[in-house]
Amino acid sequence: MERAENRTEVNIGFGKGRIESLTDGIFAFGMTLLVLGAGYPFAVETLAGRPVSQILVQSVPDIILYVISFLILATFWVSHHTQFHHIRSIDRTLLWLNIIILMFIAFIPFSSSIAGVFPANPLAAGVLETHLLLTGLLFHLQWRYATDNHRLVDPSLSSFIIRRGSEVTLIIPVLSCIGLVLAFFSFPYGLAVYILVPPLYYIRLKRIQ
Repeated sequence: MERAENRTEVNIGFGKGRIESLTDGIFAFGMTLLVLGAGYPFAVETLAGRPVSQILVQSVPDIILYVISFLILATFWVSHHTQFHHIRSIDRTLLWLNIIILMFIAFIPFSSSIAGVFPANPLAAGVLETHLLLTGLLFHLQWRYATDNHRLVDPSLSSFIIRRGSEVTLIIPVLSCIGLVLAFFSFPYGLAVYILVPPLYYIRLKRIQ
């Protein structure tokens, strides 16, 4: 442990706590922005002369999209937390991989809002599906890099945990590929596959936390 912490200090000048703090902030910011998309139908100009019941009914798709997007962000946060629980030291490559991941995370509210404004447009759905696919693959790449030959993890970390961690990071990319296909037929069905994300992550992560 001490050797890993020393290597962290030498490589980038600060420990992984700084990265974890930045990550928590970006995730909190992204989760907060999601509600702006869900609140779009409640703009003041849309209320005039319309019954509240009609506005609420029309808002259901946006609210569902908000809930699913929020759960996906929460799942990514859990995945990041789990990875950094096992990562013992940081090098510059991992630092920049993490920064790129955070850039994609911060962009999720935008791609989610595009899908919400144009729910029947396959291209809008494809933007969100592709975004989540790439984000999931980046998490997979980060884990593979950190665990390759135990590069940045404890030498005693078992091969089972490493393998299971890789499997977990592929859940969203696999579901995104399925969602991309379904999205070209019906966006709601393409989006529905992400309902499986939290339970699948919980089941697969249970053995490695």
